[in-house]
Amino acid sequence: MTGDRDTVVWEQDPKDMGTQAEKLDRALVTGLMLEVILETSSLPVDPQTLGDLVKIRLKDSLAVNLAGRVTLDRFRRLLSQVDIWFPLYYPLTTAGASKAPAALRVQAVPAPRPTASPSRRVLRMDRLKIWLQEEGRGLLPHRPHRKFNQDKLWEFLSLTQGGWFRLLDFTRHFGADRKTAWEYLRKFLYAGLLRHNRARSAAVRYALETRFLVVRADNLEPKVEAALSGLPPNLAVQVSTWLIATGGEAFGENEWHGRLEPYRCQQLISRLKSTGVLEEVCRVGEGRMLRIGRGWLRE
Repeated sequence: MTGDRDTVVWEQDPKDMGTQAEKLDRALVTGLMLEVILETSSLPVDPQTLGDLVKIRLKDSLAVNLAGRVTLDRFRRLLSQVDIWFPLYYPLTTAGASKAPAALRVQAVPAPRPTASPSRRVLRMDRLKIWLQEEGRGLLPHRPHRKFNQDKLWEFLSLTQGGWFRLLDFTRHFGADRKTAWEYLRKFLYAGLLRHNRARSAAVRYALETRFLVVRADNLEPKVEAALSGLPPNLAVQVSTWLIATGGEAFGENEWHGRLEPYRCQQLISRLKSTGVLEEVCRVGEGRMLRIGRGWLRE
């Protein structure tokens, strides 16, 4: 507490703020984990496979639910925390109880990975690596201690999963000032690594060039926009981003619940199915497994 006799100002201890932020992040991750468990618990797989599937879907759920809602730094932190919290909390659930004996429920906490990569195969890794090693080599400083280097660029592109990002996201990831970050973005645009949404001012967004994505985003995006005509324009952008982030793999329709009202969710799925964007793979309980048509994927 600080202040004089006339004014009293309460200041929260920074340590308390950090603790509260961690509690909030942990609650978010464990809540999504329980949601994923409810969606996958009826699948006919062995306990080990189920645990692996839940963890994969948990990371997918974080990406899908938080896209555009939190900063890239916070998303990266949450993704790395999954590797720490999952082995602690999953064995305490009914789904995870059959995976290990009670005496082994409390496990050693593994060190977080230096780089968190998306669990679904969204990027054409081989094509992107070749570009970074050949064409991209001359665009970045050669000294490894510089803020901009290939490792950090690779990490950033993996985290964005081909989705749109802001200049602010780019500057925060590299710890650079706006002018320097903007100059590098221009270099990457002209070199063919990134694309631009053609918007202006605060609406400007960047994304990985479509030739580096598993999904043919340049063909998919206008198709989604046409299928959702008459609906809010930003909705088509969000849906395209979600579909690109699947990498063409099947997903449960419940993954869209919580972000959209149920009636809106069904409306979108119906339109996307009727126009050939989505196809139904199978039914799991009362829900469906969906995926984008194979024609939207690169060979």
